[in-house]
Amino acid sequence: MRSLIDRIRLWLCSRREHAALEKYYKIYDSILSEVREETFKKFPVETRILIEFINSWADLIPQNRELMLKAANSLSGVLLLYLWKLSNWVTYEILNGRYFEAIRNLRFLFEGSVFAVVIEDAIERVVYEKWGTLSGIGLKTEIFKLWSECRQKKVKRKRGVDVNKVREIVASFIDKHGAKLSEDKKRKYLEVYTQILSDRRLYLSVHNMVDEVLKLLNINQDFSEKLKCIWHELSAHLHFSHVFLEAILDNPELLLLEVMDPKLFKKSLDLYFETLDLYYTVLAWRFPQLKENIRKVVEWWEQNFNKSFNLTKTFLKYMEALEEK
Repeated sequence: MRSLIDRIRLWLCSRREHAALEKYYKIYDSILSEVREETFKKFPVETRILIEFINSWADLIPQNRELMLKAANSLSGVLLLYLWKLSNWVTYEILNGRYFEAIRNLRFLFEGSVFAVVIEDAIERVVYEKWGTLSGIGLKTEIFKLWSECRQKKVKRKRGVDVNKVREIVASFIDKHGAKLSEDKKRKYLEVYTQILSDRRLYLSVHNMVDEVLKLLNINQDFSEKLKCIWHELSAHLHFSHVFLEAILDNPELLLLEVMDPKLFKKSLDLYFETLDLYYTVLAWRFPQLKENIRKVVEWWEQNFNKSFNLTKTFLKYMEALEEK
C-alpha cells in the first residue's frame, strides 16, 4: 500500500512540476517575444534576410535519389541535410537576442565545412586507391572516433605522425569491434585506417587547415587571412573570453536576459553570411551536380539583397574555366 501511495505522490508532484515548468517557459517566451518585436521594428530588412536563410535551403537539396544517397554518405552532404534544422536555430537565436548561442552554432558549421574538405579528402584518397570506391558515413564515423583517440594519445610528433602508434590504436579498435570480420578483412581495414590516420593534415589546427582547404579547392590563398579571421571571431565567441566580457560591459542586461543588441545582431548576421559562403563553396566542390542550384541561390542573394558570396563565386568561376578547357 505504501508503495502505491508513494507512486501517487510522485505522480502528483511531477504534475505540479510540469505545470510550473510550462508556466515558467511561457513567461520566458514572452521575454523572447519582446526581443523579436524590437528586432523586427529596428531591422526589418535584416529580419527578412534571416528568414530567407531558412528558405534558401530547399533550393540546394538534390532532386534525385542517387545524389541524395551520396550526400548522406559525405560530410558536406550530412551538413546539407542538417542545414535546415541548423538555419532554423541560428535564425531563431539571432531574432531572440541569443547571439552567442547563434555564433556557437555557426562555428559548428564552419568547422564542419573545413573537415568536409580536408578530412574527407584524407579518407577518400586512401579508400579509393585501395578499394576503388568511396566510403560510407559508417566508415567516416569510425575514422572520426579513432582520430579523436589518436589526438588524445598525441600520435603527432615533431618529426611527423607516429605511424606505429596509430597502428596500435587501430589494431586495438579492430580487435574490439571487428569480431565478425575475417582475418583478411581485418588486415585490410588495419592497413587502410592506419594510412588515413597517419595523414599529417588531420593533426593541424582548424586555423591551419584553412590553407589546406584552399589548396584542395584551387582557390587563391588571398582568401586565407579572411577565413582565419572569421574562425578566430567564431571561436572568440565560443570561449569564455574578452569578447564575452566586453559585450557584457557594453550591455550588462545581456548577463541576465535576452535583449536586443544592435552590435551583436549585426555581428551575428555578418558571420552567418561568411560561414555560409564557405559552406556553399565546399558543397559545390563536393557535388558539382549542385553547382547550378548554388549559383542560383548566390545570384538570388545578389539581386534581392545586394549580398555577394565572394568565395563561392570565385570557385564557381574556377569550375566554369575547367569545363571550357
